[in-house]
Amino acid sequence: MQLARVDSLALLGLHAIAVRIEVQIARGLPAFHLVGLPAALVRESRERVRAAITQSGFDFPQQRLTVNLAPADLPKDSNGFELPIALGILAASRQLPAAALEGIVFLGELSLGGQLQPVRASFALGLGLARLFQESASEAAAKPRPVLLVPPASAADCARAYDGPVWQASDLRALCQSLPSAEAKRGLAYQGPEPASLGQSRLASFTRHEAGTAAQLDAKGQAPDLMDLQGNPLAKLAVCVAASGGHHLLLVGPPGCGKTMLAQAMASITPAASESVQREQMALASLKRSGLITETIQQPVFRQPHHSASMTALCGGGAPPKPGEISLAHGGILFLDELTEFDPRVLEALREPLQAGCMHLAKGTHSAEFPARFQLVAASNPCPCGYASGEQAQRPENPANPTLGSRTNHCICSPDRLRRYQGRISGPLRDRIDLQVQWPGSAISSAERDWAFELMAPMFKAHGIEAKRLDSSAAKLLAQDCRARQLKRQGKLNAHLQAAALLAITGVDPQAQPLLVGLLQLGFSQRALHAVIRVAQSIADMLGLERVDDRCLALASQLRRLPSFEQAC
Repeated sequence: MQLARVDSLALLGLHAIAVRIEVQIARGLPAFHLVGLPAALVRESRERVRAAITQSGFDFPQQRLTVNLAPADLPKDSNGFELPIALGILAASRQLPAAALEGIVFLGELSLGGQLQPVRASFALGLGLARLFQESASEAAAKPRPVLLVPPASAADCARAYDGPVWQASDLRALCQSLPSAEAKRGLAYQGPEPASLGQSRLASFTRHEAGTAAQLDAKGQAPDLMDLQGNPLAKLAVCVAASGGHHLLLVGPPGCGKTMLAQAMASITPAASESVQREQMALASLKRSGLITETIQQPVFRQPHHSASMTALCGGGAPPKPGEISLAHGGILFLDELTEFDPRVLEALREPLQAGCMHLAKGTHSAEFPARFQLVAASNPCPCGYASGEQAQRPENPANPTLGSRTNHCICSPDRLRRYQGRISGPLRDRIDLQVQWPGSAISSAERDWAFELMAPMFKAHGIEAKRLDSSAAKLLAQDCRARQLKRQGKLNAHLQAAALLAITGVDPQAQPLLVGLLQLGFSQRALHAVIRVAQSIADMLGLERVDDRCLALASQLRRLPSFEQAC
């Protein structure tokens, strides 16, 4: 009886699990048994492993062969186990010295001819191994980092994610010839750019031109500029505040007023995520695709799922669990256009991730966790016809005539129909959105269009930014400066501050501030009051103030008004 052990990796969410592959060759009729909860993909690898071993010039054992994937209670679904299984068989049959496999983590898919094929989610596996080593820092101090050996097509992604030694091999025969010799092992080292010299290029975001999820860009591939939008000036200000503090934003207005373009302009004014978050973005992207597109994009991740998206598409799921749109938007923007057209049950699933910043997916006895610290930007019509407002006196005398309503842009919806439509966005979900802006019922004058820039002019001046107009470049510089100030002061954005830290930093007492007391009497919840204070702190950062004053609180309260929704409730 011969026994061999080979180290490999599996993923549970974004967390790596060390897998020990044990191969036993015993007397008996020829058989090949694979145990340890292998998925169908792994069970099918038996024939590929058999063909790869024989085509590489080795002998496949004609005895009872048992392969165990430990831990036995973790479902295994990866194409990276084929190489370590083949090496374990060769080591157990004494065709390869077992000592040559020590200290190496093997990942790779085998072709029938023995060539090594790319590994699915290679960047996530490399990042998971790096984190797995960091978690056992006390043990890591006593022994060196393990070597990660992968196919050549996966070596670049693994080298970007894993800071330890990365080796590559083209086929099984060449690998087995190099492993026993210390001199030949040096030729397995990855020869591409080192992670330290890759800089921002190694953190290049994946392309946003994925069908059905990317932003609607213009012919030049650029997001809309704030200067080109002639919409509500208060909404423009809300977009700048949202970008500066990372706040969630809800835009409500009639069709064609510019809600979608304004939301897409967020991609041009929101600063890029931090390095650690960008690494998580690349890992999440690799879970959805076999490879990464190393295209440098200066704008943040922008996900725009269709309103027909299911619960699984938005939140993730499956076996093994895969990330959904809210996790793929981690560190970026999740834009939900036509918010009221989404399934209410799907929208309710956003409540916990909005609060916690992560998504837990339970599957059987295991639970996978994906990061989901996204910025929600939503757009919606106020009613089915699209023209409801707080001034219901503008309704026509004959609201049953749809032609009259559409021609004069008056709301023709009955109160019950309006209530049912707006009830698709629940109060608890709307309460978690810091900024809520609605377009006015009447036309906007040219003076009102210039009001947003006049209000933001002192904000630009306070940060030393020369801006003669409210465009995306100036707004992005302002947002970058404000976010840098917030990270230096509290280590996180204002939108992520919890109640105790928020009140300590701002110095605002909700029970003593007259404006907040008035809002509480109007029906604002404690969560809504804290949202007003968080937005006020972002406005104070934009104005260059050390403390939140009454002006900041008053403006923050104006950025949380939905007259038509309040009337429907």
